[in-house]
Amino acid sequence: MSARSSARSADFARRETADVRAKTGPEGLALWLIYAELGLTVFCILMFSNALIGPVFAPQNDLTGVSESDSAILRVMWLPVYAVTVALIAIRVTRLMRILPGLFMTGLLVGLCFASNYWSIAPDITIRRTIALAFTTLFGLYLASRWRGEDLVQIVAGSFALLAFGSYFVCIAVPSLGIHTDINAGAWKGLWYEKNQMAAMMVLGFIAACASAYVSPERRKAWIGVAVMIFLLVVLSRSKTSLLACMVSAAAIPLLLALQRGGVLSIIFTWLAATAAMVGAALFYIMPDQILKLLGKDPTLTGRTEIWASLMRLSDKHPWLGYGYKAFWTPDSVPAAVVRAETHWEVPSAHNGWLDLLIQLGWTGVTLFGAVLAAGFFCALFRFAKVRDGFFSVLILMLFSFLILSESFILSQNSLIWALFVCALARLTANAVEE
Repeated sequence: MSARSSARSADFARRETADVRAKTGPEGLALWLIYAELGLTVFCILMFSNALIGPVFAPQNDLTGVSESDSAILRVMWLPVYAVTVALIAIRVTRLMRILPGLFMTGLLVGLCFASNYWSIAPDITIRRTIALAFTTLFGLYLASRWRGEDLVQIVAGSFALLAFGSYFVCIAVPSLGIHTDINAGAWKGLWYEKNQMAAMMVLGFIAACASAYVSPERRKAWIGVAVMIFLLVVLSRSKTSLLACMVSAAAIPLLLALQRGGVLSIIFTWLAATAAMVGAALFYIMPDQILKLLGKDPTLTGRTEIWASLMRLSDKHPWLGYGYKAFWTPDSVPAAVVRAETHWEVPSAHNGWLDLLIQLGWTGVTLFGAVLAAGFFCALFRFAKVRDGFFSVLILMLFSFLILSESFILSQNSLIWALFVCALARLTANAVEE
């Protein structure tokens, strides 16, 4: 470790120790508490990633998720995570005042989910999963308010490095657990139930590792190595959507860096990015079938267009408030049965975050979340160059906006993707955060 790296590590310990010394007494105890809090933070990140939860607890023959017995086991298993989240928030509750805009906006979203219990077609499931969503959101707010920008990015990247190492180990040592043997035979799924889950997680890790290489120059080579290792997992997963997300994120990094520096270079990069986006959109509009085939996708998006058409018809019956948070896709749901009958397969979700939100919370939910997302991007224009983790937070917002076009991550309970979105939103809209 270089002298500069040692100095930065010592500086981290000194400033964190100073932050709690007055409350805890001796310096040794204060330092112990800091590293205990760090360990609990990493524990929650790993748990919210859902690593190993799917392969261990989700039955292979249930396409719609876990069975009722498994759900009971999972509910008990999540209790320690919620307890740790509450404890972490409790000892840092005053810091939430620094992220009041994010606290307010996410509070409105969770509040709407809770209110939907009154019109939900499955109120018991709605209220239970709203509670899980509240804890997931609280953890994202804790990350945003507790950790300084440079430390936050490296804590997240370090957690993903552990997940990546674990995925390599499982795929090599226990291939029956880490590699698909079904219709996706040969595709790596690592510590997750399905390859797309691992790929989506690893894209987040790729962004965090790249951001860490930027904020920590003395460890740049190590973080670039982690980014390459994670990118290889995305390739081995054979998820074209996540691979495209990685490539877009990598291409966005020099643009964001140029914007941070300002000047002529930022204007050139912005013009090139805007031109490329418009050309890409035009090509997709003119010849969508050819573009999808080029990407290896079925023009019907593997039957998703049929799902979307069916869901739009059903959403017209409850246009403003939907069927209730997380209530539509329950095993006994009548409207879900209609979709499955019309599409002739056991559809587990809408495969589109916006449409899933529409059938859960209606146009009220779609409008509210759209306003929150727009507020995040608007604030990013002014804040991302001023905070240490600025382009990490912007890339998380961009990635989330991309992934929800094909996955149902909006207001997803027990989900690291949602927690990091909340964290990024809170950081970018904060009235005051530590750098």
